[in-house]
Amino acid sequence: MNISTGLYQHYKGPYYRVMEVAKHSETEEALVIYRALYGEKGVWARPLSMFAEMIEHDGVRKPRFAYLDPQTEVLELAILDVKAGQEREFETVFAQANSIISSMNGYISHSLQKCVENPSRYVLLVNWQTLEDHTVGFRQSGEYQQWKKLLHHFYQPFPVVEHFQTVSL
Repeated sequence: MNISTGLYQHYKGPYYRVMEVAKHSETEEALVIYRALYGEKGVWARPLSMFAEMIEHDGVRKPRFAYLDPQTEVLELAILDVKAGQEREFETVFAQANSIISSMNGYISHSLQKCVENPSRYVLLVNWQTLEDHTVGFRQSGEYQQWKKLLHHFYQPFPVVEHFQTVSL
């Protein structure tokens, strides 16, 4: 039994990224090494046989972890230029806004990175299950209006947002 590395969704909803399949050092049992894409983003190990098994939930037979096609997953990239002197306040407010974006349908994970050379520049990386989860589901929601109210006044100029997909090599 083999599984692919990549994105999986647990039958209860949360997303995980499978990083490797390893062998137990004593028993040589195959173990799936995976990271939660929510909360503290812990790294976990589970026997391959259990990870890949079918379960019954609400009377429906389904995989415990369902593999998600990497061709539909989208990475949103936004370069955020924050007005000079407002970086600390921006970071504080952004921490509050985390719960808004992470509650959206199709949201997988996100990170905010600060530029080394330019301390007023940040990169926001958001993984979405599909492009429409961002452009329609989030951008046309009431939650986006809250996000906008909290964060948009920090930007000068307004960020350019682009979307990327994995290239199979």
